[in-house]
Amino acid sequence: MPTLSKRRLLDQIELNDHEKKNLQILDTIRKKGPVARAEISRLIGLNIVTVTSYVDQYIKKSVIKEVGIDVSSGGRKPTLVDLNPAAVFVVGVGLNIVDMIAVLCNLKGDIIFSVKKERPLQAGEALVLSMTELVKELIEKSKVDTGKIHGIGIGIPGIFNRETSTVRWPVGLLKEDLSISVSIHGIFEEKFGIPTFVDNDANAAVFGEEWYGRGLGVQHAIYLYSGSGCGLMINGQIYRGANGCAGEWLFDIQEEDPKGMVIESYKSGIWSLDLGIARRAIALQKENPASKIYALLNGNAKKATVLTVSKASEAGDMLANQILKEAGVKLGRKAAFLVNLFNPEILIIGGGIEIGGAPFLDAVRDTVRQASIPEATDKLRIIPSQLGENGVALGAAALVAQNYFISV
Repeated sequence: MPTLSKRRLLDQIELNDHEKKNLQILDTIRKKGPVARAEISRLIGLNIVTVTSYVDQYIKKSVIKEVGIDVSSGGRKPTLVDLNPAAVFVVGVGLNIVDMIAVLCNLKGDIIFSVKKERPLQAGEALVLSMTELVKELIEKSKVDTGKIHGIGIGIPGIFNRETSTVRWPVGLLKEDLSISVSIHGIFEEKFGIPTFVDNDANAAVFGEEWYGRGLGVQHAIYLYSGSGCGLMINGQIYRGANGCAGEWLFDIQEEDPKGMVIESYKSGIWSLDLGIARRAIALQKENPASKIYALLNGNAKKATVLTVSKASEAGDMLANQILKEAGVKLGRKAAFLVNLFNPEILIIGGGIEIGGAPFLDAVRDTVRQASIPEATDKLRIIPSQLGENGVALGAAALVAQNYFISV
């Protein structure tokens, strides 16, 4: 287990030679295993002697294990190696627009146990303490040996400062008007005595898509976390900025006239995590009392959520489709700025908003292509998150797994 002082989010430029080789070899085994030593050497360009030396050390430490014999075209048949999934465990915690989720994963990223609860409305220390209770429940119910937990990863909304490992919720970011800083890793490490790794939720999500998803297979990607933030992958690395707060796009776009738009700050009160879907559903009840949205809510429109509107849309409700399309256009206009600026290969829609389904996603795709320059969308794919509601939690767990690979 790493010491608490070695708690850090790692970028490739920070790694020494030994750490780089650890990550190259173990990540190749993770992706390709079971795999022979010679194949690892070929894939990453390290000589077979070096690879064999590292692999033998991993076997002694039970990080990997020999799992069989490969087919040979002649001579001695090569032995295959693969990760030992039970070598250590990692915990990931994430929030989406509805829930907070904690997962316990093995090294291969299989979810061994998970706990999900409704996301509390509080910000600040109250929210962090709710997350610690979630992890406590996860550990107790899973009966995992805490000595085998390498670390806890936290994907948290808000403005994250990597220098101080604190998160700030500015006025208007959540329901309550709060502006405070909290040392999340400090609270978690005091309670559990386990190294805790903190990152912005969107950063964790885009990392999880690459690490535990089916592999993006690209160098440049943007993960749109609801309507509030984005995770940026540039040249295959997560871009966090000078002190970790890159990707906060807390602004909204309102139509000024048929020929133009105006950008407004989130502080104006128009910005919301769900792109205003719930608020719109509430506002339109009197005009559309027969909508399936309100039937699902037994007439209590104040309980409307993205999920409610999505379910009504799946049932063919026209009002639900309209609300989701409007939200898709809204997100598409914002996304077009990023597409023109970064020219990504993939734009991932996640954070819970992707459950809006085809009406929402098609509106995002159409709007991005209409509002972006053609060159920026020529090779662009716009897809929903592969990991769904577990995306942030799995991404946070992946950050811990990466740290383990490097520090072996």
